[in-house]
Amino acid sequence: MQDSSLEIYWSSARKFLFRFFFLYLFIYCFPFPFDSFEFTKPVAQPYYNFLDFIIPRIGESWFHLTAKTAFPMFDKVDDSYYGLVYLYTTLIISIITTIIWSILDRRRKNYEVLRQWLRLYLRFFLAAYLFGYGFIKVFPSQFQPITAFRLTQVVGDQSPMLLAWNFMGYSSVFQKILGITEVVAGLFLLFRRTATIGAILSFGVFGFVVMMDFSFNVPVRLLSSHLLFISAFLFLGEGNRLMNVFFLNRTAAAVIEKPIITHPLYHKIFSGILIFLGICLFYSQIIISRRSEREFGWKLPLGPLYGVYNTAYFIRNNDTIPSLQTDSLRWKQLVIDRGTWNQLGVIKVNSDKRITYNIQPDTMKHILTIQSLKDTTEKYSFAYSKPDAEHLLIKGVWKKDSIEVLMYKYDLNNYLLHKEKFTWINE
Repeated sequence: MQDSSLEIYWSSARKFLFRFFFLYLFIYCFPFPFDSFEFTKPVAQPYYNFLDFIIPRIGESWFHLTAKTAFPMFDKVDDSYYGLVYLYTTLIISIITTIIWSILDRRRKNYEVLRQWLRLYLRFFLAAYLFGYGFIKVFPSQFQPITAFRLTQVVGDQSPMLLAWNFMGYSSVFQKILGITEVVAGLFLLFRRTATIGAILSFGVFGFVVMMDFSFNVPVRLLSSHLLFISAFLFLGEGNRLMNVFFLNRTAAAVIEKPIITHPLYHKIFSGILIFLGICLFYSQIIISRRSEREFGWKLPLGPLYGVYNTAYFIRNNDTIPSLQTDSLRWKQLVIDRGTWNQLGVIKVNSDKRITYNIQPDTMKHILTIQSLKDTTEKYSFAYSKPDAEHLLIKGVWKKDSIEVLMYKYDLNNYLLHKEKFTWINE
């Protein structure tokens, strides 16, 4: 057995690198865990306010970013000017502080105890993100199902990110299996004995995430890359032992680490705090993910008028308008997506232009309210009725013209993505 408590002399280079990574990673992860729960967020808010004050000003003075390009909100994880300035600032502060620390503390033999504290902090930080990423797949809400809105969207008009989201959103089973893997990796990280295998699993998971983010232009590459690096940082500390087991066919002695807190009573109290924190991180993400699944995930209700409707006839100012390809006012198709009261919708005119709206159906008054996403003053109210289950009749004023539109519901199972199901044999 290896006793990590034996006095070890670190080289000057190793001590310098540790100081840098300790500072950089701690600053990056802070204010975790205070930002993880609603009841502790007020503790983290002053730190957020400080960043929101200082980061845009650093962006303007150091990187010549105007106030508009440096985001005025706390958004350090996104691929934004704000996020980049935050990282550059963290990097500069870490380098300067590391140099000062190295001068003042150059005689120290090692940082074994501080290394244990850092590993513990990073393990719980990484576990929190794994639970977050995992449970929004176990209770699918990160990747929504391919519903009416996306079925009617031309593939060439989709962004690379939306294409990836459609791919992932096609199968809830695929999402759940990936989510379970992430949750299991997070659970392993909470316990010291299984932390290494948890870090290895986490590295595989976030390797997939990083590859997807870079390949499909998903704007969270800064975050996912850091999570991947933290995973590697945790298991590469066991690099020699892993090399012996997996590649050199040698035995690896168990590592005996002294408790970070040696006082028996304080050790028990601290262990209780860690158990409580782990339970809170795990359970809170279950609550958040289940709520998200109902609000915008796979359990979001379809709504009373959900579906794709094609025009049977279109009357404008008492004249029946023929279906001409050049007509930019005649409705060709109406798409109403999922939702309880406020749904995303599309009006496709004869010239094939798609106009996206918020649609609010009032089933009691039979009023259909349509409002532009870009111009809130563009708002229309139509009376609607359903002559039968397959038709929708709409009457009202559209672009200063009175219209009457009879539309018939298109069967979504005509789309191959809905029609084709899993089969063992494909011929």
